[in-house]
Amino acid sequence: MTEQHEATVRAEDALQAAAVRPEPTRSVRKSSPRAMNNVDRQRRRLALPFLAVPCVLLGALFVFPFFQTISMSMTDWFGTFQTTNFVGLQNYQDLIADELFRSAILNTLLYFVLSLVVLFPLALFIAWGLLRTRRTRSFYQLAIFAPAVLSVSVAGVLWKFIYNPNFGIINTVLESIGLESLTRPWLGDPSTAMVGIVIAVIWHGIATWIILILAGLDRIPTELNEAASLDGASSWQVFSRVTMPLLWPVLSTLLVLWFIESMQTFAFIYVMTDGGPYGSTEVMATYMYRMAFDGRMFAYGSAMAIVMTAIVLLMSLIGAKLLRSDRFDS
Repeated sequence: MTEQHEATVRAEDALQAAAVRPEPTRSVRKSSPRAMNNVDRQRRRLALPFLAVPCVLLGALFVFPFFQTISMSMTDWFGTFQTTNFVGLQNYQDLIADELFRSAILNTLLYFVLSLVVLFPLALFIAWGLLRTRRTRSFYQLAIFAPAVLSVSVAGVLWKFIYNPNFGIINTVLESIGLESLTRPWLGDPSTAMVGIVIAVIWHGIATWIILILAGLDRIPTELNEAASLDGASSWQVFSRVTMPLLWPVLSTLLVLWFIESMQTFAFIYVMTDGGPYGSTEVMATYMYRMAFDGRMFAYGSAMAIVMTAIVLLMSLIGAKLLRSDRFDS
């Protein structure tokens, strides 16, 4: 019995040892650099058909016309089939000496500054209010976003009727409340024409900027504002010390985009004043259109387009560097 018992114990120990014995580890097979290179090549080949169409469109619709415009700006082409002559940088020299073009640059900058001072504080204020409005939010959104449905030409004609000195609603209201001295031809007065255009542009396009700012505000965690309020910060301190630094990357990008859009403004001015009165609303885009299509000076207009592109690119790069978030934080 003793030998049988010892044999049973040894058998059980053997079974336990076999149960806890670790399985032999399998060697992980590392992929060779050649295999990784083959995978990368296959991925690149797969991406080429998807990149080919955008690259072709970019070259056909932007790169080729851009270099064609540069070559055209160095000729004396007037838009006819006559032989053109190479004049070098003569159009650019004439452009530098053109007082009307310098005035158009100043008017463009004035348009940018006036619209910037009104647009962004107003859009930020409305977006901040919409963020805290729950019950009537849809009504306010409909009222604010409704003008964006109209085309620029329709909105421009509408505001021309509003500013009309004879039957426009502004002068009619001023006359009805006894302020006849304040009535004037709003778009016919050089001192008020640009302001009137800026108001129309903001009324029509502010909804887009409200949506973008509202999206930036939605990304800010509410816990940060609540923690600042619990620490005793006022509403203004929460807005200036918490919200604005976190929103500044979005605002800086929007500022650069608005500068680019301001440099290219054309439709509202062309519809409402056509650059008048006395050139007070003549901007770079309308002056270029006037020289190229009305004056048949296509080479001169091409030189103006190249200068406009250089100004927009240079100022956008400078603005992007000056409006970096780390500068705001400092």
